[in-house]
Amino acid sequence: MNFSKTTEYAFRILSYMAMDEKKLYISRDIHNDLQIPFRYLRKQLTSLSKSELIHSVQGKNGGYMISKPLEDISLFDIMIAIGDNNLESSCFFGFQACALKEKCTMHTKWALIIKNIKDVLSTTSLAELKESGPHSFISNNNLLFTKN
Repeated sequence: MNFSKTTEYAFRILSYMAMDEKKLYISRDIHNDLQIPFRYLRKQLTSLSKSELIHSVQGKNGGYMISKPLEDISLFDIMIAIGDNNLESSCFFGFQACALKEKCTMHTKWALIIKNIKDVLSTTSLAELKESGPHSFISNNNLLFTKN
């Protein structure tokens, strides 16, 4: 399953910030380390702030910090925070909704797959990602998986 760029970036941002949840992160540093286009990053940070997953500290020494315990932030929470709820309306054939009067043969099977994906995302927290070793993706503060 492919996630939208918005969702991928949000996962990257919060996984990155989870490495040291007490640290205040400056948007320029996040931009440089994650290679997310700066304007897009700012929009993401605003969305994540409005959802209260992170909070911003204003001023000269300001930045962004995770605002909840890592155990309380699931990957599904991140998706919802940035407005990506495509799982709910996902169609195997890519339609916005079922195009047929009757459900296709893939409908029930695909619905089960989507439910399982949602369950995994809902039960996987940032704490679990941190614990399982996001450091395996990081080398000298550069995320290896961001190199496209």
